[in-house]
Amino acid sequence: MSAIPDRPVKRTPWQVQRAVLFALFVRELKTRFGGRWLGVFWVLLEPLAHLTILVLIFGFIRHRVLPGVEFPVFLLTGLVPFFLFKNLTLRLMESITSNQGLFGYRQVKPFDPLVSRAMLEVSLYSVVYLIMLGVLGWLGFTFLPVRPLELLAISVLLILMGASLGLLFAVTTHEFPHARSFVRIVFMPLYLMSGVVFPVSALPPSVLPWLLWNPVLHAIEISRGYFFAQYHVIPSVSGTYVAAITLIVLALGMSLYRVRRHKLLAS
Repeated sequence: MSAIPDRPVKRTPWQVQRAVLFALFVRELKTRFGGRWLGVFWVLLEPLAHLTILVLIFGFIRHRVLPGVEFPVFLLTGLVPFFLFKNLTLRLMESITSNQGLFGYRQVKPFDPLVSRAMLEVSLYSVVYLIMLGVLGWLGFTFLPVRPLELLAISVLLILMGASLGLLFAVTTHEFPHARSFVRIVFMPLYLMSGVVFPVSALPPSVLPWLLWNPVLHAIEISRGYFFAQYHVIPSVSGTYVAAITLIVLALGMSLYRVRRHKLLAS
């Protein structure tokens, strides 16, 4: 008696989507590091190098404007969130173009590379954050936040804002790739305008109202307030403002993606 051939297993759309995202995640991981451990270490070395240099240069402000707050931990709680926000925005901005050849497969949509890259960046920088906090804890510094749930909430908002901005730029710069150079340049002054190096309370009152338009500054400042019990967060900083900007950028990015999704496939 001949064996009855097995029927092909029919996958649900959710199973197909998970398989696509996992395959893209692995592809992004290999592309990012090229199979070399040096690439893995660079993700850790970039914030570590910034942390070391800034501690050596600006360590004198530790006792002047940060009483009771350890300066290396203060820097780390600004550097890693900012690098995560920056890399989410810039790498998602290029995700559709760099994966254009995969859109010939009907299972792969332009939105999928965005999700896979966001997953990779969040995973990498979460590990980097935990490793560097562990190292600082081993050196005798404070490494546990006083309000971890609130810190997680504002971190999720910052991640969502970076991903939303990356989606918006991915769609708007798809036909104008040279505009991406301008976006990268903007992040250079944004680094200094987001309260990464100095606490917001130490900034001149004449400059502060202008800098408060920057939602990244709000997110980093609030996250430090949730990390340190002694850290003074000025009343002008608002988590509601961060949430509002995030929702606006997300709605705009999703709307433009929906309108232009067929052009993104055809390009």
